[in-house]
Amino acid sequence: MTEHTTAHHCQCQNNDHDGAANKLLPKAYDILAIEKHTELEWTFRVAKDFDTHYGQFVEVSLPLAGEAPISVSDFGDDYIDLLIRKVGKVTDKLFTLHPGDKVWMRGVHGNGYPMEEYQQKQLIVVAGGTGVAPVKGLLSHFCHHPESIKQLDMILGFKNRDAVLFQQDLNLWRQQQNLIVTLDEGEADEQFCVGRVTDYIDQLDFSAPEAIQAIVVGPPIMIKFVVLALLERGLSKEQIWVDYERRMACAVGKCGHCRIGDKYVCLDGPVFRFDQAQHMID
Repeated sequence: MTEHTTAHHCQCQNNDHDGAANKLLPKAYDILAIEKHTELEWTFRVAKDFDTHYGQFVEVSLPLAGEAPISVSDFGDDYIDLLIRKVGKVTDKLFTLHPGDKVWMRGVHGNGYPMEEYQQKQLIVVAGGTGVAPVKGLLSHFCHHPESIKQLDMILGFKNRDAVLFQQDLNLWRQQQNLIVTLDEGEADEQFCVGRVTDYIDQLDFSAPEAIQAIVVGPPIMIKFVVLALLERGLSKEQIWVDYERRMACAVGKCGHCRIGDKYVCLDGPVFRFDQAQHMID
């Protein structure tokens, strides 16, 4: 999660004149609730009045603090959930706020997950750490609508027990679909395995690889080795979707922080089909 300072008045240059909402212009929204997962990772539920899709992101800002791109972790008709990690000036200030306070948001931005591609397919989702946040809503959607998918396999990795996110959701997903949660450190039990996420890919069913779609989110090195493992088990590059949400910055392709080759993650992604992203060396 990166942060940068962008004055609010600079966003007004591209104002739409047709009356449509301008997603480049920040607007104040109420914080509805805050859920603390760990000391450094909290979910902020914020009111919204715009449409959004799984895999997109918003720019969150506070006066005199700056602006940070935050992935949409889940949403409802009138709210958006944002998992925020305390990593710098903007997020330090966000962690001093309470329900009833306001934050500024602009967006939504980016291209999300193509939900229609996953219908009636076996979906494999491998995510690590805060990379679980961008897929949290998608996983909940398919767990609540199992009729829309053939099978859902999830391998989610965390550093240790203290770093585990969305514990209540994990308990529910474990009952409804195939969930494997790994820890880099600690001891195994009925809830957690120990090791890397790639250590458990062989436990999945690859008997019909042509009917599988896969999503991979996490650190670049994790994405690299998970994709290699999936390719080795018969998936094509067209069946794998990667999420470069960690590269997001200004959301309008101006700062260049998210540029990989000729692609701008904030404009062309952050979700890419792997055959279109394999040249994007991160």
